[in-house]
This record gives sequence, C-alpha cells and structure tokens, in this order.
Amino acid sequence: MIRIPRRFYDDHVERDLEAPAVLKATKAHYWIDAQSPHIDELLSDADYYADSAGDMDSHLFGLCASARATARAIRAAA
Repeated sequence: MIRIPRRFYDDHVERDLEAPAVLKATKAHYWIDAQSPHIDELLSDADYYADSAGDMDSHLFGLCASARATARAIRAAA
C-alpha cells in the first residue's frame, strides 16, 4: 500500500482518469494499491501537475503541492 494525499487523487478521479483502488482512507490521505496497473497513469499525471506548478494559477498551488507529494510517495514505494 502507498499513502498519498487525497486532494490530488480526488482531482485525478474527477477528471475520469483511471486510478489505483483505494484500500484505506483517512481525512487527509488514501492508501492505494501499489500493484495496480493504473499506478503509472497516476504518477504521470502527478508529474505533469508537479512540473507545471510555476505555469498554473495561484489557486492551483495546493493541487500542485499534493501532486508533488503523490509523485514522491509513489516513487518511494517503488
């Protein structure tokens, strides 16, 4: 299982993109299936938002920070 922030994951799913299954949830985090075939898609999307942080509006700062934390968590689990 990989612990990630809820904010970016929820945004990813709201955009109808494939995502790993949520195995456990708390107020601020999800634990996702590390073996999911959709982990690469989530990581790719997180990298895009994390790398684009400087180009996005200031109201997306929190989402970009969550994307960076998501990417770090996935890479640390690999």
